[in-house]
Amino acid sequence: MSMKNYSQKIKEILNKEIDPAYIDRAEIILSEIVKTNEVLEVGCGRGFYLKALKEINSKIKITGIDLNQKYLKIAKKYVDNKDVKIIKGDVTNLKFNNESFDGIIASEILEHIKNDKKALKEINRVLKPNGLVMISVPNQEYPFMWDPLNWCLERFFKTHVPSSIWWLAGIWAGHVRLYKEDDLIKKIEESGLNVKKVWRTTKYCLPFSHLLFYGIGKNIVESGWLKNFNRFEKNKKDNNLLKLIKKIIYLGDYGNNRDFRKGEKTTNLVIMAEKK
Repeated sequence: MSMKNYSQKIKEILNKEIDPAYIDRAEIILSEIVKTNEVLEVGCGRGFYLKALKEINSKIKITGIDLNQKYLKIAKKYVDNKDVKIIKGDVTNLKFNNESFDGIIASEILEHIKNDKKALKEINRVLKPNGLVMISVPNQEYPFMWDPLNWCLERFFKTHVPSSIWWLAGIWAGHVRLYKEDDLIKKIEESGLNVKKVWRTTKYCLPFSHLLFYGIGKNIVESGWLKNFNRFEKNKKDNNLLKLIKKIIYLGDYGNNRDFRKGEKTTNLVIMAEKK
């Protein structure tokens, strides 16, 4: 299948997503990783990338690991494909042979791990020579609108909302750290990987977007409400309420692209690296 057809499928899969920042990084990751043959996703969560990749290219061999048994249970129901392996696993201690995969996804996972250096070394170990790794993390230099509360706390009081307060923590919810671009690249290259490209995604957004999407919205959806807003619902449909909310949210996305310069404040860093 041509890349044009892959791109069309990716756009169709992401069409119902409500968070423009998620769309931006997911489209980049899927567009690159779909070129590989055997993929591992570390921190696969509920299985969005596993399902999407199999729908885009049924020939790809896919394995997803996560430590959260609740998420793994959801992923197995959501993906529902016997060709996709979904197992419990720790990225800092991968139970795979050296050079097992030619594609690895580590999306929004490193910021949750205390020993991120060890995780990167393990990723490098199980990656084949010239294999491809797609990494995304929250940018420490995020825009004011994305999370005004933590932005002000960090700059004026050198603190932030504790990551354990899920309903108010915003960009810090469950996170050990955020990343500056140079610091992340240094850690990646010290692990034995070679950074090939950096994307800086989502500069413009509506106020308190992170809190609304992931501090409040995510927890409402996970409680069983507003199923049409859940990207993991098999029969998700765009009802009129979802269409209206998406139109409002997407107004804040106006002006975003993938060509923001280094130093510009964006919500995410997406990095493509390969084994040296």
